[in-house]
Amino acid sequence: MRKILLSCFIFIVAALLFTNITFAQGVASESAKNNYQLPYPGLLPDNPLYSIKALRDRIIEFLIADPIKKAEFDLLSADKRLSIGVALFDKKKYELAETTISKGENYFEGGIKNLETARKEGRQLDPSLLVAFDSSARKHKEILEGLVKRASGDLEKKLNKSLQRVTEFVGMVDKLKL
Repeated sequence: MRKILLSCFIFIVAALLFTNITFAQGVASESAKNNYQLPYPGLLPDNPLYSIKALRDRIIEFLIADPIKKAEFDLLSADKRLSIGVALFDKKKYELAETTISKGENYFEGGIKNLETARKEGRQLDPSLLVAFDSSARKHKEILEGLVKRASGDLEKKLNKSLQRVTEFVGMVDKLKL
């Protein structure tokens, strides 16, 4: 019995160590231009349980009243949607990927509007939050440029629209930093 438990323990530790090394190498090569890291996508929209995740996110979004906290949530949601979109694109589910990315850019725009609302209320914006928005916008732009190069036809046009929006977001965030 001890040998079986010891073997299982060694196997699990080895698997965890191997997984961490692989993950770190993948992240380092993908983010050479911009060190901003997107969150892990988690469940994808093609998963039956995704609707539960989406409902949870809507409830959380509804419960947040503070515009700065809502902006933080919107930034996380935008980053997650982009990450999900890339995963779907890699699975060759192009239309679902584009729709998910577009929804993510809606969250990003909402986050910027929430920051503008907080500023109009006379609140001081945390410089680190503005840096996060700036880095995220530039990462979104970088990733979308890569996806546009891999796309064609109608998908390419739709991704180009998202890329144009993100380019506008970079300018909007720059104005907020002033």
